[in-house]
Amino acid sequence: MSDIKFHLVVAMYNVEEWIAENIAFIKNQTFSNFQVILIDDISTDKTIEIVQEAIAADNRFKLIINDEKKYKTRNVVEGIALCNARPEDVIVLVDGDDRLFDENVLQKVADTYQQQNCWMTYGCFQRSNGTIGKHCRPYSNSVIKNNSFRKNKWFASHLKTFKYKLWLQLNMDIFNISKTELEAALNRVLWKLKLGCWLQWRKVTLENLVDSTGKYIRRVDDKAFSFPMLEMSGDKAYFIDEVLYLYRDDISYFEGSNTNFEKNNNEKYHTRLIRNIIIHKQKYQRLEQLK
Repeated sequence: MSDIKFHLVVAMYNVEEWIAENIAFIKNQTFSNFQVILIDDISTDKTIEIVQEAIAADNRFKLIINDEKKYKTRNVVEGIALCNARPEDVIVLVDGDDRLFDENVLQKVADTYQQQNCWMTYGCFQRSNGTIGKHCRPYSNSVIKNNSFRKNKWFASHLKTFKYKLWLQLNMDIFNISKTELEAALNRVLWKLKLGCWLQWRKVTLENLVDSTGKYIRRVDDKAFSFPMLEMSGDKAYFIDEVLYLYRDDISYFEGSNTNFEKNNNEKYHTRLIRNIIIHKQKYQRLEQLK
């Protein structure tokens, strides 16, 4: 593990105000064995120009400029594929409008992988208003033992890292939604008499939720892959009890609630609908070892 290498994937859309700081905090890491894939999803501001100036001739950084709108999930999946990572290498996800918390983040994560022999990590983040995320805590032993992550409150938040070979265990269908799954979600809320939610969700079509290929949900990508990873990892998923990430929750990866969705369909309801479907997907089985 002494030769651990990090691959950071940074998905971006209209982040001209924050991306220079994001890159600066990566560049200043005391642990220097890393590479970065930055993917721009057709920004309409000066994001690309700022990135090009910030990374200059630093060959640890590679900028990918999309020629079609792919949305966050597909950008992350394709970004990981571009890393050319070795099985033992570690993937780190950083949103373009957020950043690593300080210059020692990668060193702390590297130490954790070496000392804990873990397969993935999750941890603590600070919000843009200075508060710590209220759900920054480890999963209980009972949740781990019963493999009941999808039935529990969500704790597997920033900073999210995982071994590339754990990612390779995933079936990419986890990022897809079927018409049957959409109908099942509508039936669930109707049975629970959540009529307000049902009235909003019934307006949503499958095309509203996925990208142009129909293979990738537009967002909530972290839960789509984190649940299977947690289920496979069990106690090999390690919670780092230190703030490693600055999360700007007062802005959005999207340009606005309705910009990338159909008129009068609010982003909030799309997110909740996708999350409901993900939670009810078939869970993964625990792995005894990671090959």
